[in-house]
Amino acid sequence: MSELIEIKAETTGFGAEIGGVDLGSEISDEAFAAIRAAIVKHKVLVFREQHLDDDKHLAFAQRFGPLEGHINRSSRHSDLPKIQIFGNVDGDGNIIGYHPEKGTLVWHTDKSYVATPSLFTILRSPAVARQGGDTLFADMVRAYEDLDAAEQTRLDGLRAVHDWKRSREKSDERAATADEIAAAPPVDHPLIRTHPETKARAIYMGNHASHILDWDQGDGEALLAALERHATQEKYVYRHQWRDNDVLMWDNRCTIHCVTGYDAAKERRVVHRAVVQGDVPV
Repeated sequence: MSELIEIKAETTGFGAEIGGVDLGSEISDEAFAAIRAAIVKHKVLVFREQHLDDDKHLAFAQRFGPLEGHINRSSRHSDLPKIQIFGNVDGDGNIIGYHPEKGTLVWHTDKSYVATPSLFTILRSPAVARQGGDTLFADMVRAYEDLDAAEQTRLDGLRAVHDWKRSREKSDERAATADEIAAAPPVDHPLIRTHPETKARAIYMGNHASHILDWDQGDGEALLAALERHATQEKYVYRHQWRDNDVLMWDNRCTIHCVTGYDAAKERRVVHRAVVQGDVPV
């Protein structure tokens, strides 16, 4: 491990704070390899006191592989379309009074509604809510491992249908457009996914998951709801309380996440994110 990288892991091993590195500078290959290994091991990484602009944010993210845009074109950065911006402020910095993208307030894993879902997401928050607005993560590997053997066997081989249109409906967000539906038709993935690097098994679901393939709709929805209740118990969850100049990074293959509520009429909260293209779940 690089001597430049300091890793302070959570007691559960799920989540770690990384020190000794400036993400806005030229990162050595050795230091980058240590960061890459840490994200696979700990699933969620926190970098404190990082003074990034969008160009530096983009450059760091691109070290991990090709980046992807978001199906919601309205949130793309006007000059850097691989950077996405969510915030409750307008172009003049005035608070608009509501949290954009209600789907971020419910448990999900990024872009599971496409054939090759997201790998890593790298997020920074130029405006941090002082009360609320935390980001929560659930460890889907531990949640799977704690199921009894009979339940693991029952779930193995099932496939969940993930659907951008249905996800929007479930989160009471604006309806998906015809172009979005054409770009992201429903796709099915294994309900229990194998991490390609660690070989660990993880429950793979979230708000984008609509139902279970070849099951009765209601029965499939009930199973997904039960699994979410199990996986989001406090013992599986890491809560990130934002500080100024934080950068947060996570592995979408083995986590789900959401944002907690805050007073969007009073608090400014803005996040910029870049997302690394992933692989086909197996």
